[in-house]
Amino acid sequence: MKTIVSCIFLLACLFSFPFAAVAAPDAVPGRTLEKGKTLVVGIDPIPPFALRTEEGQWHGISWAIWHLAALHLGWTYEIKLLPLEQIIPALLAGEIDVAATAFGITKSREDKVDFTVPYYFSAFGVATAKPKGIHAWVALIKDVFSFYLLKLVFVLTAILLFVSMLFWFCERKIDSGKNGLGFFRGIGNAFLLSSETMTTVGYGENVPRTKMGRLAVYIWMFVSVILLTSFTASITSSLTTIQLKKTRYTLDDLHHIRVGCLTPPSRSALYLEKQGIAHHSFETVHAALQAVYQRKIDAVVYDFSTLQYLVQEDYREELTVLPHTFHPKFLALPLPPDSPLRRPLNKAILEVVEMPVWHRILVSYVGKDAVPSMLPFIRRTNGQNK
Repeated sequence: MKTIVSCIFLLACLFSFPFAAVAAPDAVPGRTLEKGKTLVVGIDPIPPFALRTEEGQWHGISWAIWHLAALHLGWTYEIKLLPLEQIIPALLAGEIDVAATAFGITKSREDKVDFTVPYYFSAFGVATAKPKGIHAWVALIKDVFSFYLLKLVFVLTAILLFVSMLFWFCERKIDSGKNGLGFFRGIGNAFLLSSETMTTVGYGENVPRTKMGRLAVYIWMFVSVILLTSFTASITSSLTTIQLKKTRYTLDDLHHIRVGCLTPPSRSALYLEKQGIAHHSFETVHAALQAVYQRKIDAVVYDFSTLQYLVQEDYREELTVLPHTFHPKFLALPLPPDSPLRRPLNKAILEVVEMPVWHRILVSYVGKDAVPSMLPFIRRTNGQNK
């Protein structure tokens, strides 16, 4: 009897233990994708991330990563066109399941929706006009008459003037006795002699006659070769520096030029407002680039890859995208909060970015020079999210 009572007591204690508190995470019910469901994908055509041909075929970087991942997972989907500012409301309302367009990860967006692992790394770029015609001449004149170049010319002139005074001092007695030359005319002839000697364009008419004068000319011939070489190198270096500065806009530069961007609440407009940079707003990137072409503004600030693609397609001879970028960002596919698509989609994206075809896709849209600097960083970042 005691044995039976003891067994019953142990069984009662065993079954009263709260198993739910130590249940495995896999046993917790969660949201799963309905079998056979056709997903709704929101897309806003933004080159080179989402584009549509005249035949209605979609292509682009963002569309490609989604299409390849969905193909890998065996998912079917349909397209729904949406403006970029309506993507998040549509995700929250359940109108779309995912968006496959240029969508950067920001804190404000992360507070509202979820994101997949990043598949692309980009930044803001600056598009500006190429100097052509009268504008090219104006730019050249500004370069030639820059403060640094004028300073070099002033220093060289001062050296020539000093050497001219030395020549005149050596030849003053002969000039005064033969031609009656005064100080200023004598200095003028000596300046011509020193200039001809430096540039090796002597005509034999203006030569020193005294021993001291000839010795000074001999010394000046060798010194002038070194001096002229150094001067030429300084001019070349300064012109190169000026050209390099033209290919880079810092935040300080943007404060002093006419800048265009997309209308708020675009990321470019918010960024410029935060930096206190005055800007002109445009409805589309095409409109902003057209304004640069018409010289209504000086530059456009927008996504580097988009600017590069549009300029190469439509403004190759008129505009250029500067190589300097700033304010980097990650691009990822936005999803509704707690979406069941996130985990399988992350795994599929990580597999796609390791495929050779993904590298070829990036090269086809942004060029081989832009891909090597981005792809290793994407892979390293995605590897940390596995």
